[in-house]
Amino acid sequence: MVGLALWAAGCSALKPYPNDLATKNVSIRTTANASSMFSSVTVELDVHGVDATSCSTRYLGTLQLDRAPVALGIAPERGTVLTFRFLSAGFLGGSRSSVSRTVFIAPTPDERYEIDVSYRDDLYDVVVRERLRSGALRDVAMVESKACRPR
Repeated sequence: MVGLALWAAGCSALKPYPNDLATKNVSIRTTANASSMFSSVTVELDVHGVDATSCSTRYLGTLQLDRAPVALGIAPERGTVLTFRFLSAGFLGGSRSSVSRTVFIAPTPDERYEIDVSYRDDLYDVVVRERLRSGALRDVAMVESKACRPR
């Protein structure tokens, strides 16, 4: 019980992502199905802004992806690192694990993204697609912040 209280206290220390931009240019659909009734899986999204001159990152906050879909506003013309964290826990054994997937995007004002996040049968997946002006979808590679090139 004490361990659960400490774990909950640690989670509450996360800074919520403000998500206060008027334009929501990212739509995230999340499906997380634990493989057993004795385990659970949750998904969190850490958002980091990227400085264009130095490519350093700054933590902006975390979103719980516990409802679908989530509409997210990412500042255009700036690099952003999105880190999806899959957190699994077993109720009986008390085991916990974490797996992360990271993507770097730098949207222009008219770009929109659709992201599917899923966990099923011990398989973690994040698929990022850009919605083109024509309406078609284009896959976006899972590229880390190393893709940033200082200006």
